[in-house]
Amino acid sequence: MEDQKKTFSYKLVSLMHKFVNKLGRNLSRAAEELNYLKFKMDFGERDDDIYIVTFPKSGTTLMQMLLYQLTTNGEMNFKHIYEVSPWIRNDSFKKRKPRLDLPSPRLIKSHDPYEYFDKATKGRFIFIFRDGMDVVISLYHQRKNYGMPNLEFDKFFKSFMTTTKNNWFTFNRKWLENKNKLPIFYITYEELTTNFDGSLRKVAAFCNIKVAEKDLPRIRERCSFEFMKKHEDKFGEQPPEPKPQFVYDQFIRKGKSGEGKDILTDKQKKEFVTKYRQTILKFEPLFKKTSLKKNLL
Repeated sequence: MEDQKKTFSYKLVSLMHKFVNKLGRNLSRAAEELNYLKFKMDFGERDDDIYIVTFPKSGTTLMQMLLYQLTTNGEMNFKHIYEVSPWIRNDSFKKRKPRLDLPSPRLIKSHDPYEYFDKATKGRFIFIFRDGMDVVISLYHQRKNYGMPNLEFDKFFKSFMTTTKNNWFTFNRKWLENKNKLPIFYITYEELTTNFDGSLRKVAAFCNIKVAEKDLPRIRERCSFEFMKKHEDKFGEQPPEPKPQFVYDQFIRKGKSGEGKDILTDKQKKEFVTKYRQTILKFEPLFKKTSLKKNLL
């Protein structure tokens, strides 16, 4: 009888421990979101704000650099791209103060889900869509390089495909649906990297930025893979002190398209394409060029 009581007590304590831990995690996440909302209110909105929106590893940094080069003289005297094109969620998470001295137009990086922006949001949006099979490879390498060296690709791919909250398919679908009719310019990573001059002019026209012909050589050079790789410390992780098991020189890794279809197994590609057809395919008319349509479907 005494053993049964002990067993019951142990199970009860274990359940309470799990409950309290889960409650603590939920409260912590809620506190982070409230802090972010407060940060956004302090940061404010401007009519000419430009939001650069992507699912992670989809060309965010390249577009930040392109717009920085378009809107300034392109000097590389910043320590990190976030000084001139802030990622405000990251600033909020790290409890930094909002930068209120940024010149207009402000170039704001975001990986936020669509529902974080309402119809009244000021500014305009540039949304970059990248082949998800390339995204999963790029994101996998970043996770391995940033503290998960033993991460197995098969497990990561399964998580990428099955995570229900804000996964690649849901994130992109909602931004492509654009139910609130936000002013969004859509472009693919593939077009951005294979037709840079054409992409630059489209982006500039959408943002009402005049492009001086004399600036084009500088913009091309500083947005090139070679230049950005050389200055990688201005774009990737910059911790106060290097962390064990972190790789800091692979944030700018390859910049290529089509890697996913060469690495994924036939089974993985079939699973991806099936879900793509169900969620994203109908939005392809928004783009003039997508590697998926050309190479797989």
